Amino acid sequence: MSKSYQIDVIKAKKAKKRYDFFVDDQVIASVDYPKRYEKKAVLGTPDRQWEIHRKGWWKPSIEIVSAQSPYTKWSLPQSWRHTVSLRADDNRAFVMKQRSFWSGSLIWVNDKDETVIEIKPYRWSYSNRGTITITDKNDTNLIFLALIGWFLFQTAREDAAAAI
Repeated sequence: MSKSYQIDVIKAKKAKKRYDFFVDDQVIASVDYPKRYEKKAVLGTPDRQWEIHRKGWWKPSIEIVSAQSPYTKWSLPQSWRHTVSLRADDNRAFVMKQRSFWSGSLIWVNDKDETVIEIKPYRWSYSNRGTITITDKNDTNLIFLALIGWFLFQTAREDAAAAI
């Protein structure tokens, strides 16, 4: 594996609900919500774009549609503990779950139960919203998983705020 690297998640100043992912002051990806109160977003990297939204309340699922060829579509069931399983294009399995019961961070683990991505939110900063640590710099699928993880973190946070 290559050396791990850190991504800073910054809330865009002019957009109401847009998060840019920075590595060394360069934007590498973004999560953009066209409408503020919908659980629907556009995940984007410089060369790919996906539309993602959460459906259902009793049995929630995540639906991801690629915006360019190949037009792949995933439907991922989500458990009440917000765990999600995904099989990548190269047939590797990944599972997103909470690091521990008391921890606010999420992790993606591979089929060997090794942590490949860790998502740590910052609770008290308005613009700097969190950091994402990716273990393999050469694996492009991991940025896609980080975008999905950030979307799922935001939907879980909104659900918790709505319950209060």
